[in-house]
Amino acid sequence: MTMLLLQLSDLHLFAEPDGVLRGVPTRDSLVEVLEAARGTGMDFGRVVVTGDFTHDERRETYQAVHGLLDEWLDRCHVLPGNHDDRALLREVFGDRAGGTDQGICFSESVGGWRLIGIDTHIPGEVPGRVEPAMLDWLAGELDQHSSQPTILFQHHPPISVGSAWLDAIGLRDPGPFRDLVTRSPQVRVVSCGHVHQESVGMLGRAAVLTVPATGVQFTPLLDAPHVDAIPPGFRVFAVDEPAPGEDAGSVGWSSRVIRLPAVTFPAVDE
Repeated sequence: MTMLLLQLSDLHLFAEPDGVLRGVPTRDSLVEVLEAARGTGMDFGRVVVTGDFTHDERRETYQAVHGLLDEWLDRCHVLPGNHDDRALLREVFGDRAGGTDQGICFSESVGGWRLIGIDTHIPGEVPGRVEPAMLDWLAGELDQHSSQPTILFQHHPPISVGSAWLDAIGLRDPGPFRDLVTRSPQVRVVSCGHVHQESVGMLGRAAVLTVPATGVQFTPLLDAPHVDAIPPGFRVFAVDEPAPGEDAGSVGWSSRVIRLPAVTFPAVDE
């Protein structure tokens, strides 16, 4: 049996419905992306949103996102990005934004896989960090569930994406996190947001993926920010249920990015 997962990231909504970021009306764009996800006809077993729900960090903006995701809330996990307010995210999304006193996180067994989300948010900062308490929690989860193939979700990528300006605002002090993933062979994927583009890398045996934003896209492999005219999108995972006794490192999975067929709004560089 195969389970499907939907990952959304970097919504950057405003309380004002017509709010625009770098020429993109982010709420309209999100609505189109959600319609495209529905239009695939796929039955998503879980939906994970990897941060930057808002650009203005206002309660009414989180409430707007909550309403747009309503049909998936019973199977949704949310994680904060650098443009989020952790307390407001928890207030509006309730148990969808659970975790520990140290941050929003989750660990769940679904279809024989372990899905884990960690909090890399540093209040008031653009880069991220896996704080020691969060790293300890993650290490405990990985140790306790070492036989399950695992996907980690987080906002900030732990490795370079090949753009100097994005790497400078990535994950600070990534060494301990990288070491933990490298010595945890059941981790098949680390899937992230933050960079507003699709990328693929490796960390030990794990693929490190990033997902397009639901609004503004950035052109890959540049030293300075530049808005990309490519349409927004989302990432879909298809993961195979492990057979009894099957090694976690050999269980099948695949992932692909699906984008809108065209941009229906202007995107201008700033």
